[in-house]
Amino acid sequence: MPRSIYEPARGQRVPVHVWARDASEQTIRQLTYLASRPYVTRHVAAMADAHVAHGVAVGTVFATRDTLVPRALGGDLGCGISATRLDLDAASLDRATLETLIARLGRAVPAGDAVHRGRGVDVPDALMGAPLSTHALLRTRDALSKKHLATLGGGNHFLEIDRDADGGAWLLVHSGSRGLGAA
Repeated sequence: MPRSIYEPARGQRVPVHVWARDASEQTIRQLTYLASRPYVTRHVAAMADAHVAHGVAVGTVFATRDTLVPRALGGDLGCGISATRLDLDAASLDRATLETLIARLGRAVPAGDAVHRGRGVDVPDALMGAPLSTHALLRTRDALSKKHLATLGGGNHFLEIDRDADGGAWLLVHSGSRGLGAA
């Protein structure tokens, strides 16, 4: 079930279903604006990672009739969420243990603007030698790879520990192509 539903109002044609916990006002404005467009059918959905972007909020899902919306595609190719089942029960993780675990993950995985300080890893030769279609891409890869590879990134990227309905613990990681995807 969505966390909130914005029913059609003031020009909005279809409802907006929001799964994001803390969608910003700007994100909600983008979603409701999209819901007012004549080509959008049924509803607009905002996934857990929804956040403001150029044109259409990242994490938005919607169907259209006879229309393509280029702004609905971002430059963060390969962005996604992975989930790994941990070999422990969520009930065994008290608040202090969780805080310690999150702090250790934060130190081990560079995030946010940490990538600009070169905390990434060396790029394997096999990746650096891969052919690219233009010299501009080659320069971008050479400039950004070491700073971005093996980093979490910023924006809506995150590490999270969750529990399932059966009490199992999971590590969720949301990351993506980082700056190279926009190249």
